[in-house]
Amino acid sequence: MKQLLRWLVPTFLALTLGLTSFGIQLGNSKPAILVKVIENYEGGQVEFSVIRELPATNAAFSGPRFEILIESVHIENDVAEVRAFGVLNEKDPSVSLAVGAKYRCFMNFAPIQSVKRQIFRASCISGFELLMPAHPGANASKLFRDSFLVNLAGISGEAKGLVAGLAIGEKRLLSDEFSAQMKAVGLTHLTAVSGANCAIVVGLVYLISMRISRRRVVRTVIGVVALMLYVGLVGPEPSVIRSAFMAGVVLVAASLGRPAAGSPALALAVLVLLCIDPWLATDYGFMLSVAATAGILLLTRPLYEKFKSHMPVWIALPLAVSAGAQVMCLPVLLQLQEGFATYSLLANLLVEPMVAPITVLGILSCLVAIPLPGLAVALSWLASVAAQWIVITTQSLSSLAGGVIPWPNGFLGAISALAVIIALVVFLLASAQRSKNWAGFALLIILGVTIGSAGSAVKKYGTWPDQAWQVVACDVGQGDAFVLRSEGLTAVIDVGRENAPTKECLDRLGVQTIDLLVLTHYDLDHVGGLGGALAGRRIGEVLLSPFPDERWAASNVQETLQATGSRIYRPFEGDSGKLGALTWTVLNPPRNLNLVEDSNDASLAMLWKAVEFNFLALADLGERGQMRLGAASSTWLGQGLDNVPMILKVAHHGSRDQFSELYEAVRPDVCLISAGEGNSYGHPTRRTLDLLESLNCKTLRTDNLGSISLQVNQNDLKLGVSGRG
Repeated sequence: MKQLLRWLVPTFLALTLGLTSFGIQLGNSKPAILVKVIENYEGGQVEFSVIRELPATNAAFSGPRFEILIESVHIENDVAEVRAFGVLNEKDPSVSLAVGAKYRCFMNFAPIQSVKRQIFRASCISGFELLMPAHPGANASKLFRDSFLVNLAGISGEAKGLVAGLAIGEKRLLSDEFSAQMKAVGLTHLTAVSGANCAIVVGLVYLISMRISRRRVVRTVIGVVALMLYVGLVGPEPSVIRSAFMAGVVLVAASLGRPAAGSPALALAVLVLLCIDPWLATDYGFMLSVAATAGILLLTRPLYEKFKSHMPVWIALPLAVSAGAQVMCLPVLLQLQEGFATYSLLANLLVEPMVAPITVLGILSCLVAIPLPGLAVALSWLASVAAQWIVITTQSLSSLAGGVIPWPNGFLGAISALAVIIALVVFLLASAQRSKNWAGFALLIILGVTIGSAGSAVKKYGTWPDQAWQVVACDVGQGDAFVLRSEGLTAVIDVGRENAPTKECLDRLGVQTIDLLVLTHYDLDHVGGLGGALAGRRIGEVLLSPFPDERWAASNVQETLQATGSRIYRPFEGDSGKLGALTWTVLNPPRNLNLVEDSNDASLAMLWKAVEFNFLALADLGERGQMRLGAASSTWLGQGLDNVPMILKVAHHGSRDQFSELYEAVRPDVCLISAGEGNSYGHPTRRTLDLLESLNCKTLRTDNLGSISLQVNQNDLKLGVSGRG
């Protein structure tokens, strides 16, 4: 009983403390005066501080993004002191706000549906007025980072990017293609600072400090100060904060002469950090960092004991470390990627010896970049030689077949992964042989059923589509559902009327993560199948029409998407972003919504551009809206669009409500029409088909062909169809 109480009392106190902290912070994070303004898409004069520059996302709006803290807001005649976090989006790439500085501007607000602490998305429509410069520490950190990046040299571009990522957490130097390759082989963690980097820094500083003083307290103070400086250098990312805090706990425990046990240090770090910032619990980077550390602490020793009897010790130890970390991370990884990376364990084993020398050389290069730029160049180039081994390993393994072990996604996949972890822990740590036997048997059953069921789901669909598809028109009956893919990232434009056909098409395409979901407007034949798109899939970011639609479908869709925790944007004409190698630009609706007459006229019309093709999606835009696009065509037509094939998603299922001059200006090569077989609307109409024929456009219809896949390579079009029935 006493043993049970020793566990229950601390657990109860920790939960009470955490929930109390969360309740207080949640209540304070949404000041009433600001919430009202955000929900109404209004604006006001704002004073704010820049917390950090957010990393660019493949599906986000172009331009820099910052996390900010609003401290004061002036709306009409009311001035209020507030405290609310949000995301500041700026279209101008030259905008450079200083982290830690305080500014004033007139800010327009929009709601952001997210489980993170940010409650709004904003942009400044006036210039930035500097109220208070960044503190000297932030300026020094930026100066060191900038000098390091200016003097960064490397044997290749990707190797340079890896040095910057491992040394100071700079992710923007890696190409989208190489980032996708690293994700495919489970090496994404190398592009950011993590616990391993903090451990390397602490170990190096501790060794140096032993020559300065033999007093344990002095060495501890030096180590903690070094950690604080390193966090300031790389930025307060969740995984960095967790790692640094845990390392600090271990250092302090060691200075007090107490056992520096890793598990209690990790538990204390997580507890304190979640009390300070409960929203860390929703951050995938923080989750992965904690899970990987727990796996290393809990599973490395028993795995090593198993491995060393079958292989050399120098292989057994790093293999045990990598395997322990990846097993514990499995439930989280399955929310971020499609299946389990087959070559992840091998890739980590091959590249792990390079991490420490790259990190040390990179940090030294950063420290000497200002006084000795020539030495910084030499050190970073030397680090890139080691990084090139990671580049070669990544590119080689990612090109191999069978790169993904099929695994159910969503909640079911997470539960099955958790069951694997529990069975493995019991198998490795249980003292009774009977328990080990049962755990081993359960582990085999779970793995067999899980992988087998996922594998059969992939095989049952036959040969369509070709694996290299880029654009797909899903056959969802009388409705729209289009899918685009680039460099492993996926966008879905509308989801049809019914759940079943949408789910079947996305399953057949192997889509487990929708990086960008676009719902052009709220007609049921475009949003009714949202449940099928969400089923077992993770949603990254969402674009919705900004038209104030009061129909129940609009409110239902918005509530459903808010529950997923996805970031929701309502873009206007001119907004743009990226999806892998694809760039997209919104052509409609106009920023002045008084110009549109209904939800169809406010449909999100978008132009997608790639090296191989262009894709123009007109949603349900009628003749009036198409006339607006035609009038503004000089801003988006004629800029290299004639050099590659133009694929056109014909507006409104091929209805007769078309503006022929727009089609003549675009001159599409392939015209996709999504319509239901024998539909009562008569779509597509003879008038529209004649128009497309007069333009010599290859017209493909889902009501005749079923789902349609396209692959464009050097002007060569490869067509695949699923057939009907």
